[in-house]
Amino acid sequence: MKLGKTLKAGGCRYDVISQSNIGPSVVGNSLEAMKRLVFDEKKVSYHELMEAIRANWKGSEAARIHQLVCRVPKFGNDDDEVDGIVADVFASYLDLLPGYHTLRLGKGPEVSCYTMSTSNITSYVPNGFVVGATPDGRGAGAPLNEGCSPTQGTDHEGPTAVINSVAKLPNDRVAAGQLLNMRFTPQSLAGEENLSKFVSFLRVSQMKGIYHNQFNVISSDVLRQAQARPDEYTDLIVRVAGYCAQFVSLMPQTQDAIIERTENNW
Repeated sequence: MKLGKTLKAGGCRYDVISQSNIGPSVVGNSLEAMKRLVFDEKKVSYHELMEAIRANWKGSEAARIHQLVCRVPKFGNDDDEVDGIVADVFASYLDLLPGYHTLRLGKGPEVSCYTMSTSNITSYVPNGFVVGATPDGRGAGAPLNEGCSPTQGTDHEGPTAVINSVAKLPNDRVAAGQLLNMRFTPQSLAGEENLSKFVSFLRVSQMKGIYHNQFNVISSDVLRQAQARPDEYTDLIVRVAGYCAQFVSLMPQTQDAIIERTENNW
């Protein structure tokens, strides 16, 4: 009101704009696979890996290489090497941002800049439609990872390993939202002892600087039953990303992506 301008014209004091960065875990896992298999262990050549990717892991040789890349450590398992690469992916983007300003620079706002966000709602699913196979073993058209979460189903060392990995990211620099999605079995929260473990898990997450962690507490079996008999599960609400939704109303690819999230237990 004081400046007599709308927000878009420069009427706000802080003009801070964020992009939704999608797939950093896929990028980091892919770089780790290339580093380890092509350069460190020399188990495949760069040309062989690229040919397998172009073939979308189809064919005997591509399938053999796919087995190798799937065995390479992935982000979310508290492995310092791959976690460090994913952290570098974040940092490389963050380091670029100070060189850019919004169109409203000098037109009213005291601050006019860009920041980073990984709160990409469900866009990681349709964005994956147009991305070919990647060196981490992901198939063409498959979802990318959501937020700063591990790529679906690649975290195998339990929930503590996940937050240890995420804590290594430059979370304090991601000012517009750092989204971590996790799924637990109902049994893992049943009873006072398990509930106490979950409360401790939340407190440790906070101590590690993870400020946005959201959960589904539901089994894969129930979700698959809802896919098969949607009329019987119209009251099933799931946490998708930054919002909740009726599970049966989601497109099938998004339903599958939620099912593919690791089912954590203690």
